[in-house]
Amino acid sequence: MITKPPRRRRLTLQATIIIIGALIASALLLSRPAPERITTPRLAPLVTATVMTPRSTPLVVEGTGTVRPAAEITLSAEVGGRVVVVSPKLVRGGVFSAKDTLFKLDDQSYRNAVSVAQAEVEQRKVDVALATQNQLIAQREYELLKQRLGSDAPPDTSLAAQLARQQPQYEAAEASLYRAEAQLADAELNLERTAVLAPFSGRVRSEAVDIGQFISPGQAVADIYGTEAVEVDVSLSTRQAALIDGLWTDDGAGRTPAVVRSEFGGSWHEWNGFVDRASGALDEATRTVQIVIRVPDPFDASAIRPPLLVGSYTRSRIAGRAVGAHYAIPRTALRDGPSVWTATTQGTLVSLPVEVIQEIQDTVFILADIGDTTRVIVSDLAVMTEGMKIRVADSNDIDTEAASSTITGDATAGVPRRGGL
Repeated sequence: MITKPPRRRRLTLQATIIIIGALIASALLLSRPAPERITTPRLAPLVTATVMTPRSTPLVVEGTGTVRPAAEITLSAEVGGRVVVVSPKLVRGGVFSAKDTLFKLDDQSYRNAVSVAQAEVEQRKVDVALATQNQLIAQREYELLKQRLGSDAPPDTSLAAQLARQQPQYEAAEASLYRAEAQLADAELNLERTAVLAPFSGRVRSEAVDIGQFISPGQAVADIYGTEAVEVDVSLSTRQAALIDGLWTDDGAGRTPAVVRSEFGGSWHEWNGFVDRASGALDEATRTVQIVIRVPDPFDASAIRPPLLVGSYTRSRIAGRAVGAHYAIPRTALRDGPSVWTATTQGTLVSLPVEVIQEIQDTVFILADIGDTTRVIVSDLAVMTEGMKIRVADSNDIDTEAASSTITGDATAGVPRRGGL
């Protein structure tokens, strides 16, 4: 029969094994070699920089706007009557040319008025002829009267002498003729106005007239607009407006060329135009200057592109003035002041004051005296101080395509695209 060892012996044996294991582990740890200490050098912060290259091309002013007609009127008749003819061109979207007859009114009553006025003129001509003969007879009788009276005869300029010679009667007959002729001219003008002609070539925006309808003088029957040219209103900041030469001259901006771009069917198309004029006051709400770009012949049928539709949203680029040597930098490089941080050849930070002349999306155009410093810092550090040591990683991925945009002097060339523009 096998007997188990007492419980106290078992616990003592287990504790002894654990203690021996701990002593062995401690001995191994104490006997291992000490690791070699390596001092890591402290590196200067790594920044990203881009090279500033001087530019001399003229600046480009960008803006957005909406197309509106250069000429738009509400069509109405100057006389009243029943509509008897409506041109097939007088429909929504209809195209017409200048002097086309758009609709006619019943003119019978106006023809009758012309006949009555013509008869009145003929009657007044007879009255003038009779007054002329009576005046000749009265003149001879007045001469005989003067011979009889001698020195007692009234002077020729007196009212008695004029009545004796029937001068007032002749003048009254002549005045009646003038009035009759004026009434005839009015009647003929009203007759002419029964046919309403297009004042310019254009399109119909809306219409509300049909045959048999009676319209009153001045009643609106259609809205039409011209297609010879359209205009784009563009709001610019005062800084942008200052870059356009001759903006406040009598001839607008001297026909400064501009390119208008609009999207149709997923594609962007361009139209050449020019700055026609500028508003003479700042907008009180936005504090901007509104300029008007005029685009001739926006519905050119010979062009492959679609027409520049009224109401289209557009992006415009206007040729700005030349400012000499300037630089295009990313917006992230501009600091308060305004200034930029630059990197010297010795690898230190230097703050450089600059003058901002234009901002286009993510690109800023500046004037600066850079000297030998050509690299501008585009990254942002938590702490940046004058003379701080840095490491520079050149960046060639900065998008400054907007800086290279140009517009030709005769507005015959397109504008390089950036984003959707």
